Amino acid sequence: MELDSNCKVVKRDTDYTSELALPKDVKYFFSNYDSLHMFLDKPYGIKIVSSNEFIPTSKRLYPADDVIWEELEGDISNEWYLIAESEEINQYISIDLSKSHFGYCYDSFLETHATPGDSQIIAKSFTDLLELLYSSKGEHWFWLAENFMPHGDAYDGR
Repeated sequence: MELDSNCKVVKRDTDYTSELALPKDVKYFFSNYDSLHMFLDKPYGIKIVSSNEFIPTSKRLYPADDVIWEELEGDISNEWYLIAESEEINQYISIDLSKSHFGYCYDSFLETHATPGDSQIIAKSFTDLLELLYSSKGEHWFWLAENFMPHGDAYDGR
């Protein structure tokens, strides 16, 4: 990706530490890179967020005084963190830091984030997510392609 002119890798220039238990691939990314911009000139370009933007996805999407917080109290989505965004089209991707789904990545489109049945598992690791985003070249969301093999919904079996 670093050699692809459609991707801009922003290297980290300070040490990275986190209180959170992170998947190894996420920790490696944040230890070495600040962010990654992929195919931003394409219809489905996306940014891998910087470590200071790596916050619970719901906190990014909903104002503190929103009534949604009552519904989200105790919800599994409270352990989902924002890993990627295409803010202009309200597309977000979350990564799960819970023990049971550690590292799983979810489609967190603004209209369907934290909605049982609409919280598709789109990758089982951050590395897989990066590979799939890169292979789509910003032309489509890979998880909406006909040949995508779904991994189920974040709420399945919970």
